[in-house]
Amino acid sequence: MDGLFEHLPAIISAAAQSVLGLFALLSVALAVLAYFFFASARVEVRIGIFVLLFVGVAAFGVAVFRASGAGVAVAPTAHDEALSKEARALLRGAAVDPSGLVIYEQYGAGVDLHTNGISYLTDKANHEAVANWEAALQELVKAGYLTDRGGHGEVFEITKAGYERAKTK
Repeated sequence: MDGLFEHLPAIISAAAQSVLGLFALLSVALAVLAYFFFASARVEVRIGIFVLLFVGVAAFGVAVFRASGAGVAVAPTAHDEALSKEARALLRGAAVDPSGLVIYEQYGAGVDLHTNGISYLTDKANHEAVANWEAALQELVKAGYLTDRGGHGEVFEITKAGYERAKTK
């Protein structure tokens, strides 16, 4: 428990980097507070409080995602035929990913870009490779093949145009 309090500022700082991080931190904080406040209450009261907290957190999550512009897709452009080899590989990976997501994570001094269980940044020390994959991600967003879920550049979802483009050679 001492380690938690020692690392709490870093945890909060990391969570504040994205809407999903804030949402997760809020959920955990509410759960801890509810446990301490209602641990000795009757079961009916605890269930009622749980339902109210769950509905409140869910409503907050919906409001945050609506306010962040999640779900806004960019229309594909006419000059998008020539994709880089990295962009084509990333698009093919997203097309076969069960959730259709591409995740771009920044942590400390490192980054990771992955979809369908594959990390595309295998040599994170090679800055040129990192720059190429980041450019490929932006290329797909600009072409309208991926859309930024949450508006923070971390979670991208393949669009209908992206699925169609992935099917072509």
